[in-house]
Amino acid sequence: MKEKLLSAFGFPPPAILNRVNAPYTETMGLRDDNMLLVDARHVKDEEGLKAVYGQLKDGATSVRPTGKVVLIALDPKAVTEVRTKSFQRAIEGVMRSLAKELGGKGSTVNLLRVPGDAALEQLALPLHFFGSGRSAFITGQALTVGPTLAAGDLKDKVCVVTGGAGGIGSATVKRLEAEGCKVIIADMPQMAEKAKALESANVKFFAGDLTKEQDADALLAFIKEIYGRLDVLVNNAGITRDKTLKNMPEHFWDQVIAINLTAVMQLTEKALVKGLLPDRGRIINTSSISGIAGNFGQTNYTATKAALIAFGEGLGADLKERGITVNAIAPGFIATDMVKTMPFMTRLFAERLTSLAQAGKPTDIAEAVAFLAHPAAQGITGQVLRVCGGSFLGA
Repeated sequence: MKEKLLSAFGFPPPAILNRVNAPYTETMGLRDDNMLLVDARHVKDEEGLKAVYGQLKDGATSVRPTGKVVLIALDPKAVTEVRTKSFQRAIEGVMRSLAKELGGKGSTVNLLRVPGDAALEQLALPLHFFGSGRSAFITGQALTVGPTLAAGDLKDKVCVVTGGAGGIGSATVKRLEAEGCKVIIADMPQMAEKAKALESANVKFFAGDLTKEQDADALLAFIKEIYGRLDVLVNNAGITRDKTLKNMPEHFWDQVIAINLTAVMQLTEKALVKGLLPDRGRIINTSSISGIAGNFGQTNYTATKAALIAFGEGLGADLKERGITVNAIAPGFIATDMVKTMPFMTRLFAERLTSLAQAGKPTDIAEAVAFLAHPAAQGITGQVLRVCGGSFLGA
């Protein structure tokens, strides 16, 4: 039915994305052989920009469907010379437009903003991530990355995933477990049946309402008793209570703020105060592209998701000396069970508002979490990683 409707409207079917959801121990360092890498850090004038145009014109046309284009540029914020800063920012404009041009083939185009003296070996993890099917639903994005040679893997890292029994949460739990992590699902008591289906030797369930201070304290006590530390905190729990602002009842506002924002801040701050998060720990918050672009009837939800972006930026700066990274993931239109209940035409329209012309999968978010949680992601903090298929919203 879907294919017939697409054909009736003159839309080609979306490309089948080549996803990779495997432990890093099996694939680390490998990049897609269908990848074009362009280092544009030398660009400081029209001549340099023209050279990048030539490289992309020659190389991008040879990228086969579901291929990868990765550009490297200087972080404009770290450049003082005005013309160089301007031409480096031009690279980002090229990247965003090219992502839209190649999206119909299922190919992605992304940009790494890095220091001028970073060697490619120091960018091994982000180059692997953006140059492989791990980032299949990420395109048109610019990520600021510091160089790192951090060794190690995720094996035996202690992780908490709030809202871990839901669609995105459960995919994240499974992905972290596959890396050898010890995972604690923190979710509401009514999610016990789904959570227990995920339990294993390395996955445990904590039932509680994290909007209640005593339950947040109990979760942290539970972690300390069993493992003594918390390496990765994934603040994923969230709800929607949609109404236009003029029609929104007060309890709709209060519920969303309490769960999506206050509980996140409270749990994170308590974990830090209690000393559970060690140096080089990871805090990953689930935001949304709605927090960037806004969304009709979601003033409460978008307020929380915008706030989480700023929370990560500010806390990331505060914790940088300890090596604790704080980042946000902003999902776009993801095919969760909740989304599948939407009217068909609404879903189809939302999918077509992306460069890749389709919805993402919960595993796409889980893969982004594993990337930001990895020891070699040490050079990434205070960032927002959009996993949205190149959504036109807030682009």
